[in-house]
Amino acid sequence: MGSPSSAYTLFGFDFGHNEGQRELIRLINIDPVLMPVVYCVGGAGTGKTFATLAACLNLVRGPRNTRKFKTIFYIREPVEIGHRLGYLKGTEADKYGPYLGPLLDNYNHLMENISLDNGHPMREPKRKDAIIDAPLYDRLPSDIVPLAPEFMRGRSFNDALLIVDEAQNMTLDEIQTMVTRIGNHSKMILIGSPNQIDVPGQTVEKNDFETSYEILKPTELVGYVKLVEPMRTSFVVDFDLRFVEYKEKHRK
Repeated sequence: MGSPSSAYTLFGFDFGHNEGQRELIRLINIDPVLMPVVYCVGGAGTGKTFATLAACLNLVRGPRNTRKFKTIFYIREPVEIGHRLGYLKGTEADKYGPYLGPLLDNYNHLMENISLDNGHPMREPKRKDAIIDAPLYDRLPSDIVPLAPEFMRGRSFNDALLIVDEAQNMTLDEIQTMVTRIGNHSKMILIGSPNQIDVPGQTVEKNDFETSYEILKPTELVGYVKLVEPMRTSFVVDFDLRFVEYKEKHRK
């Protein structure tokens, strides 16, 4: 019989030693009928998106006994840090592509260990010529579909996992739209860091992301986990908290 952490070894990475990530993966694996929504909160460098993507990929393309969903949809609020880039010309792919960098980084990092975990074969990308210079949309595999939140209204998602990243930058109206898109046998994971809000009018203590959880909590259909252990580097979480404390202390 394997060790307790072996059940949390995905794509060659052992998430079992990180209490927050272990709980996150456990919540994602709960039947969507019982828990259709999971909230994941954590500071910079705690591996929120990385662990979420690993757990979701395992449910889409892992060993046959773990495959429970067909597609992963990745939704991220297109908010820049600081100065705004302004109007971007082109198609949805042209405009939304630059925001997919973190997703592609996490995916590639998982795939680097693929040879260590033979139960998780790599899928072919959408295009055979999807090389490093190709647009970000074309470098993603066919079972990960990026979507801009602006195009979510009116849609319904079945047999799918929906990852909503940077959810701390969403309003209540936007989060309401997100959670009401969940169709049959689907699950949504909302990921956010209240320490890194890039929209005006919201703070670490009062923001629509965590308010939305409090609104849904009485239904007993939503899970919640907070990640605190650093994954990126040991000092990143400390740096993040020091900036938060300073800004809170000197807020006018």
